[in-house]
Amino acid sequence: MKKLFVLSAVVLGGWTAQAQQLPLISNYLNTAYLFNPAYSGIEGKTEISVLNRRQWTDIQGAPETQFMAFNGNRDDLKFGYSGYAFNDQTDIVARSGFYGSYAWHVKFTDKNSLSLGLGAGYVNNNINVAGIRVPDELDPVLFSAMNTGKFDLNFGFNLQFGDFSFGAAVPNLLAPKVDFSDNYLGPMQYHYMRHYVVNTQYDVQLQKGLMTLSPFVTVRANEVTIPQVDAGLMFNHKEYFYIGAAYRSSYAVTANTGLHLTENITMGYAYDFSLNTYGFALGNSHEFMLRYTFGESKKDKRLENELKKLKDRQRRSTEDLEDLLNDRLDEFKDEISAQQKEMFDAEKDAMKGELTEAAAQAAADASASNGQNGGAMGGNGSGNGMNIRLPNSGNDNNSASNFPTTPQGGNVKSNIKGYDPNQYAGNVQAGSSGYYVTAGVFGSSNNAAKLQNKLKQQGIASDIFQDPKNNMYYVFLLKFDNYEAAKYAQETGFNGQYNGKLWIKVM
Repeated sequence: MKKLFVLSAVVLGGWTAQAQQLPLISNYLNTAYLFNPAYSGIEGKTEISVLNRRQWTDIQGAPETQFMAFNGNRDDLKFGYSGYAFNDQTDIVARSGFYGSYAWHVKFTDKNSLSLGLGAGYVNNNINVAGIRVPDELDPVLFSAMNTGKFDLNFGFNLQFGDFSFGAAVPNLLAPKVDFSDNYLGPMQYHYMRHYVVNTQYDVQLQKGLMTLSPFVTVRANEVTIPQVDAGLMFNHKEYFYIGAAYRSSYAVTANTGLHLTENITMGYAYDFSLNTYGFALGNSHEFMLRYTFGESKKDKRLENELKKLKDRQRRSTEDLEDLLNDRLDEFKDEISAQQKEMFDAEKDAMKGELTEAAAQAAADASASNGQNGGAMGGNGSGNGMNIRLPNSGNDNNSASNFPTTPQGGNVKSNIKGYDPNQYAGNVQAGSSGYYVTAGVFGSSNNAAKLQNKLKQQGIASDIFQDPKNNMYYVFLLKFDNYEAAKYAQETGFNGQYNGKLWIKVM
């Protein structure tokens, strides 16, 4: 009889001292919802995971744990859910049960959120009396009920700030007492302890999120044991593999590795090497994980949809801009077409007038020549009777340094030099008869004013007039009395002083 109580005390006491009321696992970064219900559905994935852990493999009856878990969420990602069944056995003492959890995810911004989770479950506790060896096999204690279950709750939260997360959970929230027997010398009880789990993690995103490097710290504590601290680093390549390592205080060093066999299947392995005094005698621990993900992550899908919407808005904005540019281009083409037609008609009329004038002058010269027996033509004249005035030379008294300002052109002393001051915009009556060397023609006075301001910034005087025949606005630089002088100024760009395109407007 005493041996039974001693054995039970040793087993249960050792279980409590190692904080094994919570099944110990090393793949908890991949299955965080097992110890904190707030992680349920947080990644937007629907998945099933299976874990098997063997601890202290050189000891008979050492702890062995199995999990089967699922995790998912609603399409809007505001709520997540998870559930798991487990079996945790240490020699003749076993615990098995199931939990269901529900989480609420509140998003403050795209990268900041708060998650709250609550889990409820039923845990059955069992002592295998058949495995007890005592001299008196008829001891009445051996026939007592050693199988009983209790209801329990888990609570947790998680704060997400960008790539940093901080969470805490309280498993065994109700801390119930389990009565195994009360039929021999008083009750035999097992008392759950309220546990506290705090975790932090920071994800360093590499190659635009294809890979992550995550340092993490997890602290487990309860009312009677020394807190246990896990500190480690995990590297995850989302397409191929993950690998990590952690130090578990007063217990072991853990190595994690896993392969993403397909987009939906991940297989992982964890190895714990004991560091305590009896580590070599106890042996090491092995843990295997297999996870299957259904479809693609809803979180990734939502980001893809948001990106698609952004691209659609950008495309629509681009199309609207293209339509606006096309309308402006059509308007500009109409203005240019009208201007070109005007220029062509002006040149044609000017050429007709000059040819008529030249023909008349030639006839007069021929008559005079016949009257003078074929004498010299026109004395010091040009011989063709045409009054052509080219730009003034630098020796003219009206040199460039004496050019006046042009009030109508914005009080600008023009950088175009070498012409009669009375030919410059601002010093002529805009719209009067003559030949205007223009820099632009517009259907809108605002557009004409914009070009005038631009020319002003370049130090070029200009003025604007409207042709009442076509209602177009012309921005001109200089006005000439004859077509040839205007044509020469237009073709030479005022002797190389203007690089833009020029036209001639005849009024």
